[in-house]
Amino acid sequence: MRRVAALKRQRKSFDFTAKRRREIVLHAREIGAADTEDFGRWLIAWVWHNPKAKDQIWSLMEAAKNMGGKISEAEASAVTEEASIIRKCWSADNLARFLGVTYVQRLALRLTTIGSVNVDKQARKVLRRDRNLVAKERKRRELGARPRAQYEANSIAAQARAEGVSRMTIYRRRRAEQAKNHPNVTGAGRAIFLSSEDRPVTPDRVWKGCPSGAVAPKQARGYPSSQTATTMAADRYVISPAALKEYVGTHERLPFELRMVALGLAA
Repeated sequence: MRRVAALKRQRKSFDFTAKRRREIVLHAREIGAADTEDFGRWLIAWVWHNPKAKDQIWSLMEAAKNMGGKISEAEASAVTEEASIIRKCWSADNLARFLGVTYVQRLALRLTTIGSVNVDKQARKVLRRDRNLVAKERKRRELGARPRAQYEANSIAAQARAEGVSRMTIYRRRRAEQAKNHPNVTGAGRAIFLSSEDRPVTPDRVWKGCPSGAVAPKQARGYPSSQTATTMAADRYVISPAALKEYVGTHERLPFELRMVALGLAA
């Protein structure tokens, strides 16, 4: 139990602030914020989400390089002081309004911790649901699924309504047509779990001597039965008395040394 508890303590949890810092840098590089007069807004937002830095000035200067710009140590100190004064924007939509993130930019950069200025949270949820539905439908079409309208137009019920008859009439017609085109095929048999094969019974496999349609035995189909095959295999090793007498006589006529060698008793 102590080891399991220790492993749980060693697991790193999701760092929300680190992910948001990466997204702030991505948005700044995307729109070229370093070349604008409002570059300080992205730096301030980055400082808000970097509270555990040991050297905030150096960290901010490196972040400015990642955003495509460059600031001096004095400018980094001024931005850090300004960030401590301005009211922080923690929520996704408030930070999006502070940085001017649009919904198109959010989708292009795959931002998840920053909202958008033109589409609120509820609308983004609806749009995300619609995108998932479209993606699932496209996957079903690739797998061969037909649209619902096409499936219902070709269904038995639609055919019955068009002809003014019941569905059972359509089923009876199909069974009669199948019996007419394939009169010697009875269909699939019952479920037998000892064999994975299941195919229709045809006259080639039916024993004419049995009216119930059972399969003919091996002798009737020209194959030896298992008992006959066993007897034939055993007959191969039966030695006749004459052959046995000849073998014994031959063995006795051999010299004593050769008989000892044959028995494996020679030194």
